[in-house]
Amino acid sequence: MPGDSTSPPAASSALRLIVVIDGTNLKAALDGRGISTHVNYRQLGIEIAKRIPDGHLNARWALQRVTYVTAPPIQSHDPPRYERWRKFEAMLRRQERVELKLGRLEGGPGRVYEKGVDILVAIELLAGAYRDRYEVAVVVTGDGDFADVAREVREAGKVIFNAFFFAGKSYELAAASNAFIPLDSLNWERLRLAPQPGSTWRRRF
Repeated sequence: MPGDSTSPPAASSALRLIVVIDGTNLKAALDGRGISTHVNYRQLGIEIAKRIPDGHLNARWALQRVTYVTAPPIQSHDPPRYERWRKFEAMLRRQERVELKLGRLEGGPGRVYEKGVDILVAIELLAGAYRDRYEVAVVVTGDGDFADVAREVREAGKVIFNAFFFAGKSYELAAASNAFIPLDSLNWERLRLAPQPGSTWRRRF
């Protein structure tokens, strides 16, 4: 497997790599497995990239950034949950080379709909491909709606991998990508960040 790097490419042979996380999708998968969402997302991106199957890259890679896309809860619907979200947001914004992009929730209590998250994930991948901001992308999601995006990224001459838990994978998205990377073997406990004093991290937002 080609060597890995976590700094900007020092030579033209280093492939620029980005990781785009569908945060809503990943959070649901982690919650269902009892895994904390308070993890080192930069390191998560590195660990995923290390698992790119042999033969798919012909040079070293250099992680450029991890983009986490989600929609925050509505404060008036559930103030305690919103406060937990604010702690999660602050944790993300402190992490080096991790960028947070936000969609929104609309609707009344019990009938909320997520808006903009899928679009932001798609824009990150497509705009980055056509503006030549990366050579390799990893999209972390089990949502098959991104299959067409993966095909378009490959049409643009880029390499894209789909990473997710095997039981929640989208076979269409996995087939549209260059390869599928299962998250099941990751040591999530090692990725977990220690709670700060007085935090309520164990209660997920």
